[in-house]
Amino acid sequence: MKLKIFFLIPSFLVCGLLLIAISANADAPLKSVLDLSPDQAAQVAKIQKETRDSIRPVRGELHRQERVLRRARIKNDSDTVAEQEKRVEPLRMKLKALHDSESKQIRTILTPEQNVKYDKYLQERAGMVGSSRDVKEYK
Repeated sequence: MKLKIFFLIPSFLVCGLLLIAISANADAPLKSVLDLSPDQAAQVAKIQKETRDSIRPVRGELHRQERVLRRARIKNDSDTVAEQEKRVEPLRMKLKALHDSESKQIRTILTPEQNVKYDKYLQERAGMVGSSRDVKEYK
């Protein structure tokens, strides 16, 4: 019995570390995932910075409006819920449009092989559960 536990504990640890390593690749910088040249890396960094700067105020407003919506749902205030849903949906759409624009801009500087890797990277990112960058909400 002790021998089984002795082998099970390290097995679980190894499996856990492998899962972390696999999911960490989905959150790795594009430079390393896509094997970008220094010029490409600089262009991607610029695109990402511009996108972050554009997203920040939209995300902040979205979060504010979603909080109001959650509070209205808790209070069962159907009028406010209907009003807030009308405010939240365009913000979600705008956020999705900003993400899509970023992806489109990045794709223009990638080689065909890098675009294939980028597709895989985006699929891994979409599969990340509980990430602070969980994009499922914006699909």
